[in-house]
Order: sequence, then C-alpha cells, then structure tokens
Amino acid sequence: MKIDYQPINSEDTKMQVKIHPKNTFTIIMVLGFLYLAYLIFFESGDGMPEIDVDLKDVISYAVLAIEMGGHAVMKVHEEKCFLRHEKFEFAPLNAAAKGLTDEGKEELLTRADLISNHLILDILQRFPQLKIVSEEKASEFSDREVEPYRSDNYAVWQSVKEILDKIPSRRLQLSDVRVFVDPLDATQEFTEGLTEYVTVMACIVVDAEPIFGAIYRPFFNETIFGLQGFGVVTSDGKKISPVDEGKTDKKVVVSRSHAGKVKEIVEKVYGDKMTIEAAGGSGYKTLRLVNGTAELYLHTTAIKKWDTCAGDAILRTMGGAMLDLEGSPLRYFTQDPILNKKGLLGTVRNPYTYFRKFQGVQLL
Repeated sequence: MKIDYQPINSEDTKMQVKIHPKNTFTIIMVLGFLYLAYLIFFESGDGMPEIDVDLKDVISYAVLAIEMGGHAVMKVHEEKCFLRHEKFEFAPLNAAAKGLTDEGKEELLTRADLISNHLILDILQRFPQLKIVSEEKASEFSDREVEPYRSDNYAVWQSVKEILDKIPSRRLQLSDVRVFVDPLDATQEFTEGLTEYVTVMACIVVDAEPIFGAIYRPFFNETIFGLQGFGVVTSDGKKISPVDEGKTDKKVVVSRSHAGKVKEIVEKVYGDKMTIEAAGGSGYKTLRLVNGTAELYLHTTAIKKWDTCAGDAILRTMGGAMLDLEGSPLRYFTQDPILNKKGLLGTVRNPYTYFRKFQGVQLL
C-alpha cells in the first residue's frame, strides 16, 4: 500500500493572537505598579519605604521626652515621701531586682523607671520606624495608669522651645538614626533618696556616632544638651564651654556601686595629686566633668551603652570623649553588644593624653 505524505503548511499551524489596545494599556499599568512596589518595599532594604526627617525634630522630641520622664520620676518620689509621712505600710517605689551586674550586685527596677520609660517611648514612637534602644523594654502599666504622671506637653515644650529653635536643620534618613534612652539613671541612689544623682538621658546616634546627647536632672530642673557642630547649652540658652584646666578640680569621679579597683589605679598613676569621689549615675558624673568640679571619670567594670551615650555625645561636642580602657572611642554600632565590658575613661579635653598616663597599668 502506498501512502502519500502531504507537507503541512506552516501557516496553518500559527496561532493568531490579537491584543486589544485597551488590554495592552492595562498590562503596562499593572507591570508599572508592580515595579514601583518592588522599588518601595524591597529596594529600601528592610521592606519599608525610606523616611526623610529633620534632625532638629528628632532632637526636639528627645528633649521633650526626657523632661516628661523626669517629671514623672519626681511625682513617684513625691508619692513615696507622702506615704512615708503618713506612715502607710507599703512603699510606692516597688523596687525589684532585674538581674545581677558583672560584680554580682543587684540592679534595681522601680515604678519610676517603668513610668518614665512609658512616657518617653510614647513621645518618641511618634516617628514611625525610629529605632529606640532603652534600658527598659516594655511597660507594665496601661496608658490610663500612667496618665496621672503625664505633665502638660505644651508647658514642658515651651520651657525649651526657644533654644531648640536655634538648632540648625539637617535632613537624615530615619533608618540611619537610633535613639538611646535611660529613663532613670542612678536607680539605686533613687531608692536611697539620693536624688542629686538622678538623671534622665537620651542620645541620638547616626552611623554609630553619638551626635546629640541630653541629660536632665529632674530634682534640680537642669537640662543640658550637646549637638556636634552646634555646641553644648543649657535649657535656658546658656552656652557651656570647658572650664580652664587650671581651674578644674583635680578630682576623679568613680561609681558608688561599681567602684572595682579604680581607687587603687588612680593612686598608682596620680599619687596624691588627684582626689577620688564616689558618685552615683553615669549622667551625673558626666555633668561633673562639664561643670569643672571633676577632671576625670574612670570606670573599670562593665557598663551599658544607654548609660554612656548621652554623656559621650556631650563630651565629644566639648572636645573630649569617652574611651574604653583599651584606648578606643566608644562605638554604638547596631550589631555591637549593648554591654561595654572594657570600662571607660571620660574627660572634656585631650582624652588620649589622659589615657596614655594609664599605660602600663592593669585597668581591666
């Protein structure tokens, strides 16, 4: 049997597809939106669009936040004093141990820490995506419970508005900014009624560098803040410069609760040329350097970075710094641990000159 094979016409096998102009436009629009979504949500690195902020605004809210927190700390203290006077049988501070330091000492946590932290975070979280590093992670109190401790925002803001208005504008990507917060520095001293040591602090870090620091002493209504390129000022607008070295008290401030072997080290290096004073709170000790009533701040044990950041920023603005006891500036990288285990040396001038005096001495 003979079979005839007929060639197949290739034109018969082609599928004829006609695209309507309206469908073409729709497809282009869909692809365009998909590409835009990719740029916004994935090219930004963390799945969220970049937000541009004015550093001046972040500073203003940071100062407002620590003053609000500080006012709350005072109110808690006033409650304690009232209840003691009335001889009630419970203590409103509710101090509790939150862990042990490297030296085995208890670190205390009080209602004042938590309420101050709640109010500070409430203000700072008005910036979406702002990364906040705080000593206290979460509040145990509701907004309703905290409300009696909240001061009038407007009144607090008016007290610092004039000087903050003088800060120059600077645009930043919010993703490059971190704020370190200590809602109550010197908690141990606070529980003992030693309120002169108590401070509330905030620090703004950009690319691991502390560029702004603010320290508020609530029981003395004193606030100072320093911004690199602007200077260090008080909340009433007074510019602060380092006290002349010849007029600075020859004194080293050390921690009351973490003194370690500091006294022995200072005596070995300076003999009787320096006196040593134990004081509470890293913020308070920084202020002693700023006002010239101490020349050096020395700490030979571990310390958290929210304790040092604001003071470090202020000292850098004045021409000094905090160095670790290996001679390197403190750094605040996102990937670095919060606990600095290398101690610190702080001064308002020539930090490396001071550090060299301790070379050859076992510091850690």
